[in-house]
Parts: sequence; C-alpha cells; structure tokens
Amino acid sequence: MKKSTIAKRILICLILAAVIGSIIYVVFTKNRVNLYDDNRITGNTSGNLLNGGLFCENEGKIYFANPYDGNRLYCMNNDLTSIKKLFDDRVSYINSAEKYIFYTRRNDQLENDADALLSLSTTGLFRLNTSGHGIGRLYDDPTQVVCLYGNNIYYQHYDQKKGLELFVTQIDGSEERRLMAEAAAPYVIHNDKIYYTGWDKDHYIHSIGISGTGSQVIYAGNCTHLTRQGDNLYFLDMDQDYSLCRVSLNGSSVETLINKHLATYNVSEDGTSIYYQVDNGEENGLYKFNLATRESLLISTGDYNYLNLTSDYLFFETFDQSALYTYNLVTGATKEFVIESEK
Repeated sequence: MKKSTIAKRILICLILAAVIGSIIYVVFTKNRVNLYDDNRITGNTSGNLLNGGLFCENEGKIYFANPYDGNRLYCMNNDLTSIKKLFDDRVSYINSAEKYIFYTRRNDQLENDADALLSLSTTGLFRLNTSGHGIGRLYDDPTQVVCLYGNNIYYQHYDQKKGLELFVTQIDGSEERRLMAEAAAPYVIHNDKIYYTGWDKDHYIHSIGISGTGSQVIYAGNCTHLTRQGDNLYFLDMDQDYSLCRVSLNGSSVETLINKHLATYNVSEDGTSIYYQVDNGEENGLYKFNLATRESLLISTGDYNYLNLTSDYLFFETFDQSALYTYNLVTGATKEFVIESEK
C-alpha cells in the first residue's frame, strides 16, 4: 500500500475521531448539571410544600401544577400572564432555583393518557430545565415530599418492603443515600438542619443535621403539619383539636395562635399573615389571620385545600380540585383562575 494512501486513511480516521469527540463533548456539555454556588439555596417555601408544592416562584416566573389539565406542569409570569404548558407530567412538590426545576412525577394517576402510561417511568423524582428541556430522572419509584437545599434533594423514597424513608441525592442524581429509616417529611430545612415531626415512635418536633447526624428533640408535643417562617416553627397540635401553634427554633416560647380545627394553613413569607382553612363543620372557610392584631378575616366560605403562596398571590383550590382561585395579597380581590387546557 502506498504511503500516500496510508496517510489519507490516517487523516480520515483522525478527522472522524475529532468529529465524534466533538459530538460527545457537545452532548455531555448540554446535559451536564451545573451545581449551585449557594450551598443553602432553596427551591420552595415550607408552607407551599406542606400544601403539595403545587406552585413555585423563581426569577419572575411561577411554575405550577394546572388542576384543569391533570396537574401537568405549566409556567407563567408572576403577574399571571403568558401561561403555557411546560412539560406533560403530572407534578407535585415543585422546587425551582435558577435554571432547574425538581418535582415528583405521578403520571400513574393520569387517566386515559397513552403517552404518559408509555413513558420511561410513570413515577419518580425528576429534574427539568426551566426551558422545559433536559429532563433527567433522579429516582424512578414513587416519591412524596421533595425539598431542594443547596446541591441536594431531600425526599421521601418509597420501597415496597420498607415503605417511605428519608433519602438524599445530589441534584445530578449522584451520591444517593438514606438519611433516616423513618418516613420524615422534609418540609423544613434551615441552616443545615432538617426539622420534622415524628412518625413512627412519637409526634414530637425533631431536628437532624443534613448529614444525618445530631438528632435532637425540639418540642415534645403531639404535632403535625410542620412549617417554618423566620425563627419560628408552626404546627398543628393534635392534642388541641388541630389548633395552629408555633414554637421558636430552639423549642422555647410555645403559643397557640388559632384555637380552631384547621385542615391546612400557610404563612406569608414576610411573617405578617397566616392563611388557613377551618374544618369544624360550623365555620368552614378560608381565612386570613393578622399576626400583629391577632384578628381574622374571612376570605371565602366553603372547603378549600392546597394553599400556595407567591409574592403577590394566594392560590387555593376547592377541596375536590374542581376549581382554582387567586387571592390578591395587596387588594384582597378573590376570583376564579380559569386556565384553558392545551390540546
């Protein structure tokens, strides 16, 4: 074989290798997950996560589960304009920070949707770019509560034999490990601590370091529905017929705020107001509680659920999820928020 022919073949091989290498580099770069610079960045408020994490505000956008379209993932501007479907997943526990969205997928709950049922996985923990592209699967069995903190996702991991346990994984899906065998709901993560109410042995308020060490009891009560705002933990006291109480992060200064049977609640980010649903059979309705004056204002009579807050709005649904409403935090105006399903 002539030297010139050998040289040409070598040159062709080198060119092909360079092209293939470039393709691999582009694909890798496109799908690579960029870690956050802030090790304490969060993806949603504890109050929203308590209410299913159906709405999440991030950099001028609201990512939400549209109840008029099977709770599929939608987005809009934070002034409620430019509504569009972002991804064809039934979602909950939405967390979003910078360019990523993390959520629980429950496509197994969609009815008569061949595309959803034929997808790679109908359940699990997923990551998506805010553009609606770059889907990534972090866990493919059923999950419940999901909370982003720093470069980790803390979530309730389901196993058929062991049930729900608290797991953590890095946002790129690596370094997955179990933190606790207990089915702790990670609604509240603050200053490198997870605060949770006991499930198996007691209903105390506990804390544990994000590494899984340093467990301690914060408050020895019969507690559920835990959230945080500022330096206080809010909870429903089951010994007081699900009244709303709060306690400081160090376990001191326990007080009862709303002495009525509540179904759910959410605390405003500025700590001035509490929105709550009374469920006592006599005064059922959605109310606003002013923490300064300790006065309550009726927003709407009836049975409501999924109270999610953004900077300007309270979103809430009828108990059967047949209608979605908004409450303007500034004007106090309430109206049904109708969204046409995309075909």
